[in-house]
Amino acid sequence: MSEIPFPRGVRDLMPNEAIARNEAIEKIEQVYRSFGFLPIYTPYMESLDVLKAKDVIGEENKLIFELKEQNNGLRYDHTVGLARYISMHNSMPLPFKRYAIGMVWRMDEPQRMRLREFAQADVDILGGDPIKANAEAIAVVCKAMDALGLDYTIRLNSRRTVDMFMEKIGLTKHTQKIMRTMDKTDKIGKDGVSKELESIGLGSDEIDQINAFVGVSGTNDERIKAINDMVGSQEACAEISGTMELLSQYGIKGKIKVDPSIVRGIDYYTGIVVETLDNSGKGGTSSICSGGRYDNLVSRFSESKLPGVGMSIGIDRVLEVLGFEKSERRTYARAFVAYIKEQNYSYALSVANRIRDSGICVDLNQASRNISNQLSYASSLKIPYSIIVGDTEQKNKTVKLRDMESGEEKELSVEEAIKQMSK
Repeated sequence: MSEIPFPRGVRDLMPNEAIARNEAIEKIEQVYRSFGFLPIYTPYMESLDVLKAKDVIGEENKLIFELKEQNNGLRYDHTVGLARYISMHNSMPLPFKRYAIGMVWRMDEPQRMRLREFAQADVDILGGDPIKANAEAIAVVCKAMDALGLDYTIRLNSRRTVDMFMEKIGLTKHTQKIMRTMDKTDKIGKDGVSKELESIGLGSDEIDQINAFVGVSGTNDERIKAINDMVGSQEACAEISGTMELLSQYGIKGKIKVDPSIVRGIDYYTGIVVETLDNSGKGGTSSICSGGRYDNLVSRFSESKLPGVGMSIGIDRVLEVLGFEKSERRTYARAFVAYIKEQNYSYALSVANRIRDSGICVDLNQASRNISNQLSYASSLKIPYSIIVGDTEQKNKTVKLRDMESGEEKELSVEEAIKQMSK
């Protein structure tokens, strides 16, 4: 048979991988709910007029999967859909705190940690005090990453700080190109940044000042002081300082680093900008969580100007860091019901139903195979318990409970078996 065609940049998941993914999402969602964030639903498709409204995602418009015959496209992220949603449903009480977990699509060049179809877990706060909202949006994703057991560093900057710096050194042309180059510091280094800035037309003095700005070192307090001095204003890092001060009260486990080279979302972020790196090194230089403040996004779809801040966890990247493909959990079932003879199936079914009703996940044999092969199947899925029924158990209204790890068996009532498996 010829090779089956399969799209680039997408993937299948084995049951153990899918279970690990579901459990990660459940942990994230529980944290989001614990902070009072509300779920909403927006469709996978949006009108291209919305997705491309006033270059809402800037130069990355080219990454949209377009369904041109319908003038629609697959959603690029969850934020544009939220901006459209709040413009159409403007009766929501403010501040409006929402979370969204689901698939998004980007026509990117596939590589490790960069798929074309991937899941994001977003939180957004529209309205409210900017500094308080910044801190809570960052804190909730940090708490979610804490729940997943990740070791991470939050890299924090502000577009306002960058804009003030650019104005201070007299750069008013090619600012977006300059910022995009600054954002590449980690990937291409100081020399690479210098070459790109030179090709844009900057002089050596301007390049030196930019390299000094993005290359500040020391403690966070020392970095903030250095940036304020370069900008010539003690208020240059006010948003950064205020956000960090509140963040310190949330008890997050990750590290926080002031980093003026972080200039993501150039087309729509207006304030705080965040990128999160995994400290284990398994994620390379790819961000596992990012976001920022966007005070003008909603106004692109309506006359109202509703400031907002959002953060997004890249679920697929987090799973790679966690090594989800090595997960040994292959089923949700805690018990497997096996039966000796075909005439025992009806009783086995009634036993399985009673155990399920107690809240325990149960797999019931559905194949014509002997008891040995049934137990081998349960063992291959690493199901902790097997319930065996035959003529004797059916007559006595009992079951034989086998601990699959120790091999120990006991004849018990169904209720006693349920109690044993619930420990």
